[in-house]
Amino acid sequence: MTTYLLLGASGFLGSQVHAAIEQSADAPTLIAVSRRPPRQRMPPLGSWAQMDLVGASVRDFVLLLEKSRPDAVINCVGATSGSWHQLEAANTSVVDKLVQALSLTESVPLIHMGSAAEYGRQPEGAGIAESAPANPVGDYGRTKLAATKLISDMVARGAIRATVLRVFNPVGPFCPSDSLAGTAVREIKRALEVGRGSVILGSLWAQRDFVASSDVATAALRAVATVDRHPILNVGRGAAMSCRSMVELLAAAAGFEGDVLESPGGSSRSATVPWQRADVTLLRQHLGWVPTTPIAAAVSALWQTEV
Repeated sequence: MTTYLLLGASGFLGSQVHAAIEQSADAPTLIAVSRRPPRQRMPPLGSWAQMDLVGASVRDFVLLLEKSRPDAVINCVGATSGSWHQLEAANTSVVDKLVQALSLTESVPLIHMGSAAEYGRQPEGAGIAESAPANPVGDYGRTKLAATKLISDMVARGAIRATVLRVFNPVGPFCPSDSLAGTAVREIKRALEVGRGSVILGSLWAQRDFVASSDVATAALRAVATVDRHPILNVGRGAAMSCRSMVELLAAAAGFEGDVLESPGGSSRSATVPWQRADVTLLRQHLGWVPTTPIAAAVSALWQTEV
């Protein structure tokens, strides 16, 4: 029976990993760690440890590892917006302290949630492989890339065992409010509440590789058994979809029949990174994993958590 130490259990991806662990057939033990209580009820073989992971020290992480004695650590701690200091603290500093702690304790596999934002702009039309040069365009991507480099360097030195999952554009319950899906949910809810016949969002012409957050969670669990095979793996559907198509699927799930309009100013991120699609060859080879959830089902699940 596997014991999972899930860091950031109350967040967007953490909640999905929590659910995947609870639904696992081998009845694993879950130790959920977060500042706020997890969104789901704890499974019978589960416990919640309240901890400020961003403010924690290396020693705090060492004590957590020694007390919980996990078979695997899954790190879902992170921030998608905020100042440089806030992003660095949540996306890089936490990882720095965690990998130091892992190097000082027994060898435990680490699965870390990275981001496609680490790649930045890449040639359009072809899948982005893990070997592509990473050129993030914003502070979020830069701080996530710094964490990936910390992990990769420690793996190369033999100090830890870890895999970074470079997650492309996850969609599902509890999406961050500042994400496109989160913003669209908020605007559609307002339109339905007041009977407005349209919603206005930013630019929707960019192409993204949307993937169900529930599928990301199952990939994370699968990666535990193959952690020594590859230090970085893309997680996506391997297909590009326009942001407009995703929002229209969400509108359909909400029963919103009005117009979806775009603001004239557009989105600076869409202009800088207009197209992304994951090359998921390594994911399939090393994990034997393929996504199983249609994006229509993922956005429907997102909407159901909001009503």
